[in-house]
Amino acid sequence: MTTPSPLQLDGVTDSVVLDANGYGTVSFQPPSFRTWTVESVNVRTSQAVTDTPIPQVTVYRGGVGGEILAQSYMGNRATAVGSTTVQPSQLLVVEWTDGIPGTTASAWLNGTMVMR
Repeated sequence: MTTPSPLQLDGVTDSVVLDANGYGTVSFQPPSFRTWTVESVNVRTSQAVTDTPIPQVTVYRGGVGGEILAQSYMGNRATAVGSTTVQPSQLLVVEWTDGIPGTTASAWLNGTMVMR
């Protein structure tokens, strides 16, 4: 049996408008029978670089409160790099806290995907 060649993750992105508390999350999950190897998570918000407060951002595997994969106090513009595997049964959640209410926060993933 041959190992399938990985495919690039393409178009894996999502956005949320931060609520009245400057809080928001986006969730990602591989489709059935596919495993992701995430090599970077990029985040940004629609606020100007000099606007305050600057949101904090945390990336979790397994949902908010799960395994922390990355954190930044610069959640308006940040990139986390590494290599982590996400199975179809797992969520990858990006959480922004203490941001500017009403701004749009976006995250996108880079990496590869294989069929199981």
